[in-house]
Amino acid sequence: MDLCSKCYRDLRLKEEQASSAKIAVEKSLSSPSHPAVAPGRCTQCRKKVGLTGFRCRCGLTFCGTHRYPEQHGCSFDFKTAGREAIARANPVVKAAKLGKI
Repeated sequence: MDLCSKCYRDLRLKEEQASSAKIAVEKSLSSPSHPAVAPGRCTQCRKKVGLTGFRCRCGLTFCGTHRYPEQHGCSFDFKTAGREAIARANPVVKAAKLGKI
């Protein structure tokens, strides 16, 4: 292309910016992982919950019917969270060894 090093660097920079902008536009147009739900609505059935909505540990809001993890297919790992909480609450306590008498 008969470019000097500075011009070639500028050309590559413009190409990278164009490709990153294209990726950003495609990402914004793609569907989100969770359906877009207005605040105050159940994520599962889209029923209005208002102030009585239940906030799950997975970060979503549900009505009284879908508040249990089994009802909405919760993605939160309760078992690992419980194990970590127990490990933090009960640190290992070791006594110092006694010298022989």
